[in-house]
Amino acid sequence: MLKKLLLLIWISAALYAQHDASINLNNDEIELKGNLDIGEMNESDYPDTYFLTLGFLDVDNDESTDPMFEAGLMLRQNIEAVEGLRFGLGLKGTYTEVANSDHAAIPLGAELEYTLPFVFSMPIKLKGALFYAPSVLSFKDADGYSEGRIELSIDIVEQATLFVGYRNIETDFDGYRGDYTYTDKGYIGAKVRF
Repeated sequence: MLKKLLLLIWISAALYAQHDASINLNNDEIELKGNLDIGEMNESDYPDTYFLTLGFLDVDNDESTDPMFEAGLMLRQNIEAVEGLRFGLGLKGTYTEVANSDHAAIPLGAELEYTLPFVFSMPIKLKGALFYAPSVLSFKDADGYSEGRIELSIDIVEQATLFVGYRNIETDFDGYRGDYTYTDKGYIGAKVRF
């Protein structure tokens, strides 16, 4: 299934001709992500601004945990007042199953990406993201969702990036299961832009 999903993300990115696909992993997890530039797809005046995001995260832990799927929309723009700073705002839908309990949520999120002001031929960027869904935006057996990420990346060439990061995803459930840490680990990865 993982091979089919990876192939689907790569084909989708190629069909729409934008924007990027990434993979990150550690000893117990693998994550695939894609960002499709909607502004490029419909020839709007705002390329590199509106994105359809797709994601897949598979974790190997003690629980019977299914992969997490996500799809969302993000608005990303440069902050003109601060050179190298980019801000994102959006929402996504997430779904997973943990030990026969379904977790679905629509978290709202924000992200910041800053290109560090070093005189260096390869840009180095620091990125952070937070997503949160209270119980009113949580469905099935879910009672909440929170996600935090931080990444440090280097653009080795114009179309490719290497990065290291850390993510924490909390999937809260109603009833006896309560709070559940879906993942709380570091990772390494690569991103390719089309």
